[in-house]
Amino acid sequence: MRKFSIILLIGIFVTVITACSANSDQAAENSSGNGEISGDLTVFGWGGGEELQSRKEATKIFKKLYPKVKVHEVWLPADNIDVKLDAALAAGNAGDVIMMSPDWKGLRSKWFEDLNPYIEKDQLDLEALLTQGVDGGYVDADGKREGMPTTASDFMIAYNKDIFDKAGLPYPTNDWTWDDFSATAKQVSSGEGANRVYGIVSHWILQSFAPFIYGGMPYNEDWSKQTLDDPNTLKGYQLFGDLVNAKAMPDDAAAKSMPMDQMFAAGRAAMYPLGVFEASTIAKNVGSNFQWGIVMPPKDPSGKTVNIKFQTGFAMNKDSKNKEAAWAYIKTVSLNKEVGDLYSKVNLPAAKESADSTFANLKIEGTDISMVDFVTGLQDAITFPWGGSIAKAGDLYEQTWQQVTVQGKSAEEAAKAYTSQIQSALDSIHQSK
Repeated sequence: MRKFSIILLIGIFVTVITACSANSDQAAENSSGNGEISGDLTVFGWGGGEELQSRKEATKIFKKLYPKVKVHEVWLPADNIDVKLDAALAAGNAGDVIMMSPDWKGLRSKWFEDLNPYIEKDQLDLEALLTQGVDGGYVDADGKREGMPTTASDFMIAYNKDIFDKAGLPYPTNDWTWDDFSATAKQVSSGEGANRVYGIVSHWILQSFAPFIYGGMPYNEDWSKQTLDDPNTLKGYQLFGDLVNAKAMPDDAAAKSMPMDQMFAAGRAAMYPLGVFEASTIAKNVGSNFQWGIVMPPKDPSGKTVNIKFQTGFAMNKDSKNKEAAWAYIKTVSLNKEVGDLYSKVNLPAAKESADSTFANLKIEGTDISMVDFVTGLQDAITFPWGGSIAKAGDLYEQTWQQVTVQGKSAEEAAKAYTSQIQSALDSIHQSK
């Protein structure tokens, strides 16, 4: 019996190793380059700082893999990019591959090539090749794949250990709920006036968390119907209104007194919703001011961690004259491990092999805080809910948030004032499709 068990364990071990090796080999095979692909290729994107630099470096890797392709890069500042991109698409000079995000919610779908046939031709097993959670939203309701992911970013809750210690509270754990979060924020708040220490900063991303934290939603699956007045959605908004009323979250005047990242770094707030993209900046600002850590955002009543993700990928222009090179570029910047390792310096890479090794082994710069929780946090994260096609309705949701957290209205009062306007906005969006 003992001999049989040993043989069985060896068999399982060999199977696992073989499967991992097969996935790795597939990634390498499908992003390793092809010297026969040639011609001109225009890449259209935007951004700034280290993130843009990483995208330029990724193009260099593509050039190394495909030396016969002549790449023209058009990188624009992010300001007003929607207007510039739409003008370029309409004029037919938006490039062969175009940076995009699933939070556009089909806004420019008519311009993009369906990438499903390319994936099928190359027999790509995306579930095995891509970081879990990074690919959500790239496939339309009708099955068309608009793009492939390159990077993503989600959030952790950073907390000031010194403030928790002073309040005599244990540090939060990954099992905490939003009720725990609310109670904690109130318990760690102290002081008055300019010396007030808040439980949580008034961060811009909290508005995106609010509808989901008690299991609600701002709108239904195809965003044809608003669900702001759902009791669970209202409860989420009300939690943050109550935190402001309890002075556990800054009111409008206090929030305008200093940037929220500086408020956390100065020890004036116990908690801060920390995105991957700002982790190193926050770490530099905190310096040696105090000890701090990170924890997953709290769970909703069903036990699911509520997180928000921002995603960036690339689509193929359906009018591209060099679709072979365009697909090679998209595949390289999405799946190539060397590119994924490069992206790991500034964001969470789409390539699973890089996310599970290079990124997961990183620590937030200047600290001993591991980045691995950001990988786990992405798995069930919700795509940023207010962009692209529903931006018009998103503005009204923002006004609802302001009514609750700035004007002091109850969530129910605010919803009564905005639900019909939001529904009209969603109706007009669908009518114009």
